[in-house]
Amino acid sequence: MKRYAGLYWMLPFFTRRFHTIEGLENIPKHGPYIIAVNHIGSPDPMFIMAAVYRYTRQPVIFVAFDKVVRVFGKKVGYQWLGMVGKDEDHPGECLKQLRQELELGNPVGIFPEGMRNAAPFVLAGKTGMARLAHWTGAPVIPCGFQGPFTWTVMQAIRASFSPRRNMALRIGKPMTFPKLDENQVTKDVLLSTTRKVMAAIGELAGRASPF
Repeated sequence: MKRYAGLYWMLPFFTRRFHTIEGLENIPKHGPYIIAVNHIGSPDPMFIMAAVYRYTRQPVIFVAFDKVVRVFGKKVGYQWLGMVGKDEDHPGECLKQLRQELELGNPVGIFPEGMRNAAPFVLAGKTGMARLAHWTGAPVIPCGFQGPFTWTVMQAIRASFSPRRNMALRIGKPMTFPKLDENQVTKDVLLSTTRKVMAAIGELAGRASPF
């Protein structure tokens, strides 16, 4: 199956949902990188992938809730929709797969907050994104996303197919962090990197970063 085959026909529609897309020039056209973005609703990966793919023509592998991926099946979710499921009981498996993607030269997308958040501030952030950055040396591209908050399946469907232009994506400049050996990736290093990225995401999303 060709990557993104299941999304090709929907990508133009998804991009029409945006009234603002800024900073696409900050995304490399080739090579591995990590898109780190705040999380508002279930369809976020599809909208963000659509905006980025239109510019780079390079598929982004996005983390998604494992239960969502299982609806399509892991093979279809990965090959057709560019999604990797995150099992909350085994988060290391997801990071392992994302690390492999980066080492193969593929970009990945992750929501450092770890959950949907409609508050006027960004959450503290989990350290998986920082681990990937220090394990691989891939640059982190902070992004701020503004769109409808969704929680239920019906809310997600309505948000996906609404004709309203009520979304914005602002893409920041790449943030680089040193590639480190496993024993150098300490808790302090992870927290420092995570806070720097979350502060950038908060600024781009128009939300405070109190952590």
